[in-house]
Amino acid sequence: MKTTLRDGSAHPVLVTGVGGNVGQGVIKSLRAGKLNYRIVGIDMEPMSAGFSLCDSHHTVPRTASSGFEKTLFSILEKEKPTAIYVCSPTELLYFSQNRSRIENKFDLCVFVNPVAVIDIGSDKLKTANFLRENGFPYPMSAMADDSVAVARIIGKYGFPILLKPRDGFTAKNVFIVDSLEKIEALNRVVPDLVAQRYLPDDSSEFTSGVIVGPDGKTRAVINLRRQLTQGTTYRTELVRDEAMDKVIIKFAETLGVAGVCNFQFRLDNGEPVIFEINPRFSGTSGIRYIYGLNEPEIVFELFRLGIERERPLLTDAVVLRYWNEIILPGATFKSIQKKETAHNGSQHIIRSGNEGASK
Repeated sequence: MKTTLRDGSAHPVLVTGVGGNVGQGVIKSLRAGKLNYRIVGIDMEPMSAGFSLCDSHHTVPRTASSGFEKTLFSILEKEKPTAIYVCSPTELLYFSQNRSRIENKFDLCVFVNPVAVIDIGSDKLKTANFLRENGFPYPMSAMADDSVAVARIIGKYGFPILLKPRDGFTAKNVFIVDSLEKIEALNRVVPDLVAQRYLPDDSSEFTSGVIVGPDGKTRAVINLRRQLTQGTTYRTELVRDEAMDKVIIKFAETLGVAGVCNFQFRLDNGEPVIFEINPRFSGTSGIRYIYGLNEPEIVFELFRLGIERERPLLTDAVVLRYWNEIILPGATFKSIQKKETAHNGSQHIIRSGNEGASK
């Protein structure tokens, strides 16, 4: 039986970006938790499939638009959540910069990392420089239009070399190139590319999640070997490795993580070389709870309720992802796009057969 508040009601929480796999993974984790939650979802897309997983939902403008905060505050006043799960990369800076103001105004917790962590994690070159400056293994990196610095990387490691957007957060515009001509051509069509040493062994690619408490100390860590399709994790295997844990924990605490953070790395001579930081809940949050690490619930208990759990026991397993469907009976694209339909939170939804798996 799930735990509720003293009056028998559920804990009200708001999850942003429920149109993406991060927000949906947070929702699935919360539904699978020990506590009972009333989940409010927001997204800028009226046809967000994630709305079907929520108890109520609202369409919002883009975070950068002038109307976002007004809409958000109206939702917070109406729904009265006690916590906000920030799940979209484009929202991180706004919520981090305004965290104290929102928390004080609405008496809630905003689960988002400090601005400094977001600044480093959202910039591939700053990520590599931070690793280097703090004595961690790092992928040698430079701006792709810095021909001298790129020549140093090629001189030390040879081709191929990896090119990726400096501030990208998907697999879009990520290239493995094998000549200077291709680097020059890509520089002409894709702005702000970072050139980086290519770590070749894709069988040793990992995604690692950490939970760091308000005191700056790590409460839990999980390492998953992963396989990708179109830049997204779709097969994972739990890896138990104390040496790997120690490196990830030390790095998370050095970085100054508060709450959750995700690291992607490959091994080089047995050492983890981090090449990407996601300073937020991960796309694999909706996988990790199956292994026994329910990050969204642990963070809620730790930061909102002040409850300390023992370090969770993880289950050895392989977890596979698959597509699923949402049915909106009687709906049309046009009807869903209408503002009044998108905001009333009362669509009747039939879920496909896997509904119980995320509860």
